[in-house]
Amino acid sequence: MTQSDDSPESADGGANAQPAATPQWPSSGGEPSGGQPYGSPGQPNPGPTPPPPPAYGPMPQTSNSAIVALVLSIVSWVICPVIPAIIALVFANKADREVAASNGWVTGGGLITAAKIVSWINIGLYAAIIAIGLIFVLIAAAGGVFSSM
Repeated sequence: MTQSDDSPESADGGANAQPAATPQWPSSGGEPSGGQPYGSPGQPNPGPTPPPPPAYGPMPQTSNSAIVALVLSIVSWVICPVIPAIIALVFANKADREVAASNGWVTGGGLITAAKIVSWINIGLYAAIIAIGLIFVLIAAAGGVFSSM
């Protein structure tokens, strides 16, 4: 009796016999059991793919000089009127140059603008108060109010 080449057993008694491939569930090729790919009419869609994870990298940082400038401009309203406002303007200009030179890696433009506005309003208000006070003193001196004392 001779064996054909198509038989699963070899001539040496089956020592080198290859087992038949095991079936894959539900089927091979990524198709559902109906033989149609997902997304075909009548087949369930496995759902949307999840979004990719967020990219973790260096984040833009807020300028420390911009924060200091805003704090000093607010302090100039509460504690000492003019000196912190002038220092805040110096820090705001420093922060403005820092933000411009950073190519977007340093932020704080809004803080810088707010610090400049608050500082200039404070300086202008106190300059107006001093000017009005001087005018009253000059009017009083011209009217002779101080001569009767």
